[in-house]
Amino acid sequence: MPTSAAGNRGVALRARSSGFTLIELLVTLLVMALLTGLAALALPHGRDESVQREAQRLAALFDAARSEAADGSMPLAWAPGVAGYAFVRPTPNGWRPLAHAPLMPRAWAWSGARVQRDYMPPPTRGGSVDADGVRVHVEGGSSTSGAPPGWLVFGTEPVSPPIRVILLESGRAWIIASDGIAPFSTSRQR
Repeated sequence: MPTSAAGNRGVALRARSSGFTLIELLVTLLVMALLTGLAALALPHGRDESVQREAQRLAALFDAARSEAADGSMPLAWAPGVAGYAFVRPTPNGWRPLAHAPLMPRAWAWSGARVQRDYMPPPTRGGSVDADGVRVHVEGGSSTSGAPPGWLVFGTEPVSPPIRVILLESGRAWIIASDGIAPFSTSRQR
């Protein structure tokens, strides 16, 4: 009989070790879900999502620029270009880009372009620029500082005229706007 008891124990051990427990399966599924989520975050986002992120970033940057212009008692302008944009300040030698964060020159979020710290977009025609398939249009802002058309000028007063910047892509528009007093906000129109 001792032989048969030892034989039964060996069969029971082999049966137990050949399968997976419920906990092992759940842990495996959890790890797979986490890896899938990380892979999805690493994938490039769609163009529409990039335009949305850029609109939200611009709203925050415009608030910072308006505050800096009022605090520094010197106008500041936002100059959009084909490759990106720059916040610029007048100097005796003309307008020069700011080189400090967060108002340093940047490339558009939806383009693969790169811009240098001294990037200076040329003046636009008609208040609009085509930036890699997205039309950037500026409406409003101060116009008394001698800035070229299409630049958004933040004056030295904490209150400005109403401002709108429109990012138009494939019939969809992201609007960054302020009534001149309230912080900038974004909205989407089809």
